[in-house]
Amino acid sequence: MFNRILVPLDGSTLAERAIPHAVEFARIFKSTIILLQVLDPISYHENPNPVDPLSWQIRKTEADMYMQKMTARTREFLQENSKGENRFKNSGKENRKTFVEYSILEGKAAENIVNFAHSENIDLLVISTHGASGLSRWNISSVAQKVINLIYLPLLIIRTYVQPETEDARIHYRRILLPIDCSRRAECSLSAGIMLAGGGNSQISVTEGNNRSVLHTLSEMSPPSSKLVLAAVIKPPELPIPEPYPIEIEQLSQQLMKVSRLAVTNYLNEMQERLPVECESYVLENISVSSAIQKLASQEEDIDLVVLCAHGYSGQFAWPYGSIARNYIEHGTKPVLVIQDLPRSQVQPTAAEIAAEKSGGR
Repeated sequence: MFNRILVPLDGSTLAERAIPHAVEFARIFKSTIILLQVLDPISYHENPNPVDPLSWQIRKTEADMYMQKMTARTREFLQENSKGENRFKNSGKENRKTFVEYSILEGKAAENIVNFAHSENIDLLVISTHGASGLSRWNISSVAQKVINLIYLPLLIIRTYVQPETEDARIHYRRILLPIDCSRRAECSLSAGIMLAGGGNSQISVTEGNNRSVLHTLSEMSPPSSKLVLAAVIKPPELPIPEPYPIEIEQLSQQLMKVSRLAVTNYLNEMQERLPVECESYVLENISVSSAIQKLASQEEDIDLVVLCAHGYSGQFAWPYGSIARNYIEHGTKPVLVIQDLPRSQVQPTAAEIAAEKSGGR
């Protein structure tokens, strides 16, 4: 699923907090990790003086030494996190080795990260919300926000403004929250959630059939290292009339909520029976789906990761993320994995992109 993982770095410890998460994903999905640093020359408007060639060469050398160090450190993390995996059988299939490599580019950071991800067939971007510019009043730095908006790939966002509980490099997701709206589109996040909850210690085959649920088969599964938390939110019907409602409408609304509650509960129970990992489910009622997800994720302290599909049943192809995913990207406090269900072939350029291309900008 995630064969090639990209981690942008900028020399800061904040950006480096993405590495342990990338290592855990690489361990589970047997991925190659590519570390990327983009050296951005100071623009003319910030400094009218030309860049000194010697200073620039020194900066490039320092960046190369830094990336070599981070590559070696990431390899050590991978070796430590993969200890003991050989005891698990793999049904005759050869394990794919994991590699770590790095690349250094020159130019605008956001543009180069996006272009590199597309040209190098990256399957997952792991990015910190803040980097060398430091923490600020904004939840996501400007560079990270630009990348998130245009990457159109699965991405894992690490909240660097939340201090890790321990300095231990090993990441363990105790409970993984997976909100779902009972649509086929939202189910595209199930495969990743199952693999992460399984911890990479089991062989899980995922196939999509004609059923609404995703079918899974399990072979010699070891005890799961994490628990998958399924959550569905039921919204009361929106009525274009002021309260208090007439008694007839109130009764109809209550009946609709009762039927919806039963249907959603049955859907989640059936899904739990099909999933080959330990899981639990919540049926929430709230006039705001985003608020309900935010509240559940923040109140449950041992939820360490949220997995979302970029769009739900009402999602539009005109935007990279639906309202639920966009809300959690911008305002959530837990690391979030967003599975992009919109193929890049269907992405239409924005008005700003068209204007920039015509004017020769980037």
